[in-house]
Amino acid sequence: MTIRALFDPSKDIYRTIEKVITYDSAQERRLKAEISEYVVTESIEEQFRKLLDRMHLAMETGGENEIGVWVSGFYGSGKSSFTKYLGLAFDDRCTIDGTPFIKHLQDRLHQPQTKALLGTVAQRFPAAVVMLDLASEMLAGATMEDVTTVLYFKVLKWAGYSDNLVVADFERHLERDGRLAELETRIASQFPGRTWADVHNSPLLVSALLPRIAHEFYPELFTTPTAFMAEMKGWTKSQDQQIQEMLAIVRAKSGKQNILFIVDEVGQYVAARDNLILNLDGLAKNLKRLGDGKVWIIATAQQTLTEDDPRAALNSDKLFKLKDRFPIQIDLESSDIKEICYRRLLGKSPAGETELGKLFNAHGQALRHHTQLDDAKFYDADFSPASFTNLYPFRSEERRVGKECGCCV
Repeated sequence: MTIRALFDPSKDIYRTIEKVITYDSAQERRLKAEISEYVVTESIEEQFRKLLDRMHLAMETGGENEIGVWVSGFYGSGKSSFTKYLGLAFDDRCTIDGTPFIKHLQDRLHQPQTKALLGTVAQRFPAAVVMLDLASEMLAGATMEDVTTVLYFKVLKWAGYSDNLVVADFERHLERDGRLAELETRIASQFPGRTWADVHNSPLLVSALLPRIAHEFYPELFTTPTAFMAEMKGWTKSQDQQIQEMLAIVRAKSGKQNILFIVDEVGQYVAARDNLILNLDGLAKNLKRLGDGKVWIIATAQQTLTEDDPRAALNSDKLFKLKDRFPIQIDLESSDIKEICYRRLLGKSPAGETELGKLFNAHGQALRHHTQLDDAKFYDADFSPASFTNLYPFRSEERRVGKECGCCV
């Protein structure tokens, strides 16, 4: 039997596998490939169930229930996958081949209770979902801007507004007055084949066009063709104003009261910076106060928020200050990484498992003998037919083969 024949025939061994799951990969084809490869271990499913229980309670009862979620785990443990797919399951606009995304996620779960709970919560409380990857969406020219501001700009982009705060405010004013169509007509007449969305992020075009347009549309506010200034210098908003505007924008655009803000790589971004940690603390506090249990912030990080965690070397004493703002803590186990890898990459066919079982029975003792490590503190003695089958044709990373025994060549 060839090595190719050992593998699960339902998966093309030449298929492209995404090494890193990112929030901006939202094309239907890529999502279909991603979710079909998603491996839900027993512990990951338990974390889904734990979080869904808390969300169900908070969204149903309202009030100032806890809404801060901290998803931690080593690199490769599946934090981005966990949060991305949970968010998309709540977004009833997201479909793959005409089927709601939630059905595809339910197919990856194993327990009927978890599938039912996901369906119940998502159906009763459909949410608008805004995903932000802090590692890739920092503001140009303003690195390490506070989390609230970066999220505010993300919401403007999500809603289709300009990333210039002054221009976005003007767009919202037109929208409230029902005059956006007039603006589109004005741009189309001046730039055939282009729309307002094509030009509203261009500083050059906005500076040249918008003062005249503002004067034409609102002569009582902008009394001269040069009265409107698109310059953002001095244009600031308090955190409370930003949060209230974010909630208003998302709810107006989506028609939904429930909102999930999902922010990736928070731990790495805020790290030990007092000002960023303080801002994140305020963001979570105000979302809880203003959201009535319907607005959630879900953050991912390699670091946990507990002082006595074995990974304390990765933590800072300052991050621990966020513990009360993110009391719902989801920790994805590092032991799952190995299971996820072999189930995704090295899944075997029934015939392959049988063949490898025979191979292990014939050569297992010799393999153990020739891969034995002396005085190895972290040596893994659990070398079983199952681990051999799961990892074949690769040698376990916990061993270093000194001599060939004939079954791994």
